Amino acid sequence: MHDRTGDVLDISANSLAGLLDAAHEPILVRDLDGRILFWNQGCEALYGHGRDVARGALAPDLLNTVFPAPLDQITARLLAEGRWEGEVTRRLADGREAVIALRWSLRHDASGAPAQVLETGRDVTEARKAEEALRRSEYRFRNVFHAMSVSFWELDFSALAGMFGALRAKGVTSLRTHIAENPRFVRQMMEASQVVDVNDKSLQLFEATREQLLGPVDRFWPPCSEHVFAASVIAALEKKPHYESEARFRTFDGREFDGLFTCCYPREYLPQGATLVGVIDITDRLRAQEDLARVQAELAHAARISTLGELTASIAHEVNQPLSAIVTNGEAGLRWLRRATPDLEEVSRAFDRMIGEANRASGVIGRIRTMAVKGEPEKARLSLAGMVEDSLLLVRRELTSHDVALRVQVPADLPQVEGDRVQLQQVLVNLLVNAAQAMAEAQERVLTIRGSAQGEAVVLSVADTGPGVPAERQAQLFNAFYTTKAGGMGMGLSICKTIVQAHGGEIAVASAPGEGATFVLKLPCAGDLQEAD
Repeated sequence: MHDRTGDVLDISANSLAGLLDAAHEPILVRDLDGRILFWNQGCEALYGHGRDVARGALAPDLLNTVFPAPLDQITARLLAEGRWEGEVTRRLADGREAVIALRWSLRHDASGAPAQVLETGRDVTEARKAEEALRRSEYRFRNVFHAMSVSFWELDFSALAGMFGALRAKGVTSLRTHIAENPRFVRQMMEASQVVDVNDKSLQLFEATREQLLGPVDRFWPPCSEHVFAASVIAALEKKPHYESEARFRTFDGREFDGLFTCCYPREYLPQGATLVGVIDITDRLRAQEDLARVQAELAHAARISTLGELTASIAHEVNQPLSAIVTNGEAGLRWLRRATPDLEEVSRAFDRMIGEANRASGVIGRIRTMAVKGEPEKARLSLAGMVEDSLLLVRRELTSHDVALRVQVPADLPQVEGDRVQLQQVLVNLLVNAAQAMAEAQERVLTIRGSAQGEAVVLSVADTGPGVPAERQAQLFNAFYTTKAGGMGMGLSICKTIVQAHGGEIAVASAPGEGATFVLKLPCAGDLQEAD
């Protein structure tokens, strides 16, 4: 009978070789000297060498393999344990280097002696590059964290997840609404948020040791800044990349200071639930801003006084008119009283006219006093048409003396603006006086005031028919100390620009030589405030 055992073994070996060759994973078989006996399609795809080149070649030489340890040590471990795993660097056929994760299994012959090594490989080059890039990035991040001259904190917000889960279980769907209805919850979030790391600048800024700063963050947040902390948590929940706001902070010893608070969420560098916070001391900056605002207010007040001085004749005329009318009506009333039969009805009408004229004079004086008195800005909803009317009352005599024809096209139903009446009226008066003076030598003297709504803003233009402003000078008009008037200080338009910008608006000029100048004032529409005066 014919023994078919050898045929069965051959078939099994051939089938196994076929399976290994079809595998996508690189697989090779070599002898103990490193000579390649089997090289599958996966090896061809990864290393770039065909099997006719690979078979019979020494694997370490063909692939320029760099091992993590001496090869004889790795071989000794393989022989002792029957397997070895590790990463090596190999050069591909096209010259590129690749990091390969290898797994070696020792195969024995029929006598049990070590004979061959089965190797499987996996290209991990891109993964290792990504890991290295992440390590470098984290290294840079940590260096920046500790070396920057900004106070950096790493906060652990993970405990908040349980608090939010409890709220959801109670049916709460909006954290904003819950905070509005339960302000104490913000302080509870602060108490649950832990400081886990700080940099050296934080120790200096908050006047404490590292150990003193670690722990609940609520110790460093006064009640006036709770809304900022709440907003930063909401920003994190909404997956925003960062949040920034000004806030008050408290040092370890209780001293409060103003800071710029920045919160970001670099999840690739920080553990889950961690947040990076930066604090910059802006006390000096805010103090400088307050000083600047005070100086600007002083300049604006001085400019108003100067403008009122220029309008002395106009103001005197506006006051004299009602005073003259009061005298006239008073004399008429006396005549009606001295008649043989006093006409009390006529006397009453004369007195009514006197009261009306007195109120008119009082109104003029009140407006002048408002512009002259130095006070804090008071924001309110204002009617642009009303402000134009009040401003014209102060400059009407100035316009008349310059023989200026006035055209006013400002609808009463324009959207209201939000601002300080005195400051905005100062801008209008300045523009009107400048326009009248610019037309002193013009043949035709027409001052046109137009108002319109443009989207979310209200636009007011003041156009004259004077000589105009050359293009090269237009950019300088709003600069401090630049003037086109003999003896002028050059502060009027500069102050106007400062006032307008403080109201969130813009002011610009359009002009061509010989065609007059048009100053355009653009202010945002008012939000919800008290009713306009």
